[in-house]
Amino acid sequence: MTMNAISGMNAIKNAVNDAGISIMTYVPGYPITEIAGELCAEISVNEKVALEIALGASATGNRSMVIVKQVGMNILADPLLISVTHTIGSGLVILAGDDLGPKKSRVELDSRFYGLLCKIPVLDPYDPENLYFSIMEAFELSESLRIPVIVRITSRLLYSTCQMKPKRKVLRETGARFDPSMWNLTARGRHQRHHYEILPKIEIASEASSLNQVFEISNLGIIASGFPAKIASDLHSSLLILGYVYPLPWKLIQDFIDVHEIILVVEEPEPCIESQLKANPKVKGKLTGQLPFGPLERSDIEKALNALDMKLDVQNFESAMERGYESICENCPFSPLYNVIRDLNVFVAGDVGCVIKATRKPYEAVDVVYGLGSSVAVASGFKKKGIAIIGDFAFAHSGIIGLINSIWKKREMLLIVVQNGIAATTGGQEAPDLSLLLKTMLPTICLDLPMDQDEIERIIKIELTKPTISAILIKGSCMNI
Repeated sequence: MTMNAISGMNAIKNAVNDAGISIMTYVPGYPITEIAGELCAEISVNEKVALEIALGASATGNRSMVIVKQVGMNILADPLLISVTHTIGSGLVILAGDDLGPKKSRVELDSRFYGLLCKIPVLDPYDPENLYFSIMEAFELSESLRIPVIVRITSRLLYSTCQMKPKRKVLRETGARFDPSMWNLTARGRHQRHHYEILPKIEIASEASSLNQVFEISNLGIIASGFPAKIASDLHSSLLILGYVYPLPWKLIQDFIDVHEIILVVEEPEPCIESQLKANPKVKGKLTGQLPFGPLERSDIEKALNALDMKLDVQNFESAMERGYESICENCPFSPLYNVIRDLNVFVAGDVGCVIKATRKPYEAVDVVYGLGSSVAVASGFKKKGIAIIGDFAFAHSGIIGLINSIWKKREMLLIVVQNGIAATTGGQEAPDLSLLLKTMLPTICLDLPMDQDEIERIIKIELTKPTISAILIKGSCMNI
């Protein structure tokens, strides 16, 4: 049989085509921006909206996919949790891209835990062929049980390659729509139904899935999922590859544990599987100190196998200098703004995007950055009037909600919206222009760059003296997009 080389990117594109997906939504961010672009997915203002669009498509008979970065899972959690017992129509799959050993994220997260929280399936493929069939199975399961399903991906999986047999399949269109008979149940009744009718079916699917693979060759066993399963596949140990990390195929796992003296759980970045198995004294991994938290390399697994009775000696934590983070671009038109803010001696809340780069030298102009769109609400809580600086995409994403609350509660704050018309750090996607809306919400000073730095300083100092909310919209063009 002819074998063809396939990448993770191609696997997703093939699955999208073969599953007959009508609607794809996304919010840019590493590592999902490139694949979302290749799929011509529709950009959304934030992940909650992206999922809500997909839910509308599903309810009216169209299969849909939401492609989001790891932190985006936090934003869409509200409609996701509700949709599980509310139920859907046609298949809906969330492709969750985890940024491991974060390269372009504020925090390292593990999207797999949303399966445990929401009580929905999470598939964690380990190579491109497995990724293709994981997506196809996810859509079949989603549509048959009328629930969303999560497929977790990582950058290494997306850019890896493998040989794939030409055994693709095409899902028949069903046009399944939301069943309004669900409203005959109360919220409690729908919750009970999910636990007593749906979860047992998900557990059967997990146990019987062909995505699970078992290779028994020694007294030492490895249980793995995701890309770590690929790098552990030739380490001369028995290997159980799990297709589902929630719910776990418990009988398959117990049978594997029973015939091995010791088990090493190999996964990244958090002990999602291990935490569900930790009651068994045979199980070793991150929680017992044999493997490091975060992403894993082959050498990490080899060291653990060679010294299963010893814990890691972790003394040094990765520093920004060691990683080599970049500062604001040398030709950034907003550099004069950061120079001014640095010397004002006021507390500054920044935002995710280019603004976060101003936390380090040579600017050191921003004090705190809690998340995309967070700076406005954060600054409204300062003890004294301070500054919220936010990019235009972040403002549209969720910053505007903080502004509405600040106006409502009459907070003191200087809001500076950096407007370049794009999401600069994720590839230059167009940002919605909310300048007219901002001007209707509160008096706004509009500045166009380039302009004299002393004049920027004079205007900001005046605005800081006002005992209310002030706004400055400063417009410039990114030179590197």
